Order: sequence, then structure tokens, then C-alpha cells
Amino acid sequence: MKKLMLVLTGIAVIFLLGACSSPESDEVLEYHNDLVDYINPKLDEIPELYNKMAVAETDEEAMDIFENELQPLVADMKDYLDSQSLEHDVAKKYHNLNVELVNAMSDVLAKEKEFLDALLDPEVSEEVLVTLETELTELDNIVIEKEQEVSDHWDSLVEEYDFEEIEE
Repeated sequence: MKKLMLVLTGIAVIFLLGACSSPESDEVLEYHNDLVDYINPKLDEIPELYNKMAVAETDEEAMDIFENELQPLVADMKDYLDSQSLEHDVAKKYHNLNVELVNAMSDVLAKEKEFLDALLDPEVSEEVLVTLETELTELDNIVIEKEQEVSDHWDSLVEEYDFEEIEE
């Protein structure tokens, strides 16, 4: 998820259009900038919430943070993306890649929940835990792949539309 924060450039960076502007480039740029403004602060919260879980005094407190703070945070990101209405194919394609990424993140959270529930259940076998951990690793790898796809696609859009990076 750190890579995604780099992909989405950070709060103090704005991408401006080059000399040649088109409705397609305007839409994808506006979409990207709005995405950065909305998603980046939430991405910044994710490691903080995992740290908060790690130092929780009880397993119940950690699960409460997971269920009532972390899962709703990612669900909010998903809802934000689901609410977007785009006109041009170039923006729709970039949007769909971001949707796939956040859906993959949601899948990781669902598997983490399953793993944590199993971990806290004394009747769950070591074999089941290992299987869940393997599945979780596979889902984490999918998130990494999706992050790379989003990053590569954004890089191609920056090049194609000659967006300039300007720090405020």
C-alpha cells in the first residue's frame, strides 16, 4: 500500500495539463487529482490502524479496531470509487484499475478477518492457519500486482497527455 501512496503522488503535488488539453485529458486529470485528495489521507491511516491493533491491550480491542475502523475505512474508499461517474474511456480505464486495486484490498481485509478469527479460536488447527496464511499471502501479492498496474497506467497517462508535476 506504500507504493500506492507513491503512485498517487502525495497531497502537495498537483498534476497540471500541458499545452494541449482535451476533454479526455481534463477528465482523467480531474479524476486523478480528486482520487489523490480523497484516497491518500485514508491510505495514510491504514498503517496507523495496524500499529494501533498491534499495541492493543487485548485481542478483542484489536478486533474492534479492525472491524470498526480499518474495514470501514477501506469500505469508504470502495464506496467513493463506486460513486464515480466518468464519460471518457481513458478515465474509465484508469478508474477500473483503481477499482480492481481497492477490491483486492477489500479481499485482503476479508481474508485477514478470517485469519484473525481462526487465530483466536483455540479449536482451529495449525493446518487451517497455515492454509489461511498462504491464501492471505496470495491476496497480498494480487494487491501488489494491482498497485503496479495502476502505477504503470498512470505513468503512461502522464506521458501520453504530457501532464506536468508541480509541487505546491
